[in-house]
Amino acid sequence: MGSLLAVLVNPLVGGMADRTGGSKFILIGLIILASVASATLFAAPTPLAVALVYLVCRFISAPLIPLSESILIANLAAYRLEFGRVRAWGSVSVVVTTLLCGYLVDWSGPAVIVILLTLVLAIQAGFALALPRRVRDGEGGPSSAAAITIALRSRSFLLLVGSAAISQACHGVFYAYSTFRWLDAGYTTFDIGLFWAIGVAAEIIAFACGGWITARLSPGTIIAIGCIAGVLRWGTFAYSTELLATLFMQLLQGATLGMTQIGVAAYLRRHIRPHTLSSATGSYAASSALIASLFIFAAGHAYAVSSGSVFLCASAFCVLALAVAGTLVRLERNAPISGGKAS
Repeated sequence: MGSLLAVLVNPLVGGMADRTGGSKFILIGLIILASVASATLFAAPTPLAVALVYLVCRFISAPLIPLSESILIANLAAYRLEFGRVRAWGSVSVVVTTLLCGYLVDWSGPAVIVILLTLVLAIQAGFALALPRRVRDGEGGPSSAAAITIALRSRSFLLLVGSAAISQACHGVFYAYSTFRWLDAGYTTFDIGLFWAIGVAAEIIAFACGGWITARLSPGTIIAIGCIAGVLRWGTFAYSTELLATLFMQLLQGATLGMTQIGVAAYLRRHIRPHTLSSATGSYAASSALIASLFIFAAGHAYAVSSGSVFLCASAFCVLALAVAGTLVRLERNAPISGGKAS
């Protein structure tokens, strides 16, 4: 349900940001609302109330990452930044926050999660005040509905969704069910924590090399490499949970997550005009969320039959994503696009 809410809100917020040119201030407003919503978890007396407050938090916070990334991508050239290096710090923060949260939960109980979440959001609001305004090219942005229509009419954007979004949706299945599969295989929670850390370390390395990668490969080629890694990664996990297989699988996260996101950012920067960047980013995020929600729901039924079959299906979906990515690569070769002229 949380993913489906993201499908609704991301294009709407992205279109509003492009139409008003106020990405920064919309972002700050959403962060403040998310802080208030997360703090109300303390007042939720029942599991149903917790679920409802969570869905409100999800609805408000879903656009934070795509909106932040649209601001970053629009300002890369102006501030001489590389997407991968900036995004690497996001992965570092995942490790730090996870370790901190685990320590604090052991020390004082799970209620500290709400305190930490609210505190992090408050800090984020302070840093958001220092963000630059979105770079615009002087054109007015379309309405939210028009932005979605433009995206659906763009062949290259549909190919992006059919390749990168499907590949990333398989990560949603991994996040939802991998821990259960590892626990069934006899690993401890400490072991599983180390496996997660290895995967994040691999994606940090990939992000740190993002500038080198995008200078040599087209966005479609980068995404195709991520899809190939997805076929291998999820196929390996479906076949075996042994230690060596697990280590190999987690090292592939550098390609399945890191390179795919680098490819998506490179596509958006090269093929999308600044005045529709938030709309395109929000539409892509909504597509990923929709596919992920469908995959996760279906995987819940498949897992009851065989945990390995879930990841075998994920590997098969990456084969499909690879075929679509191949079409995107051919389109880039036959009609190279720069500065958003395709969309």
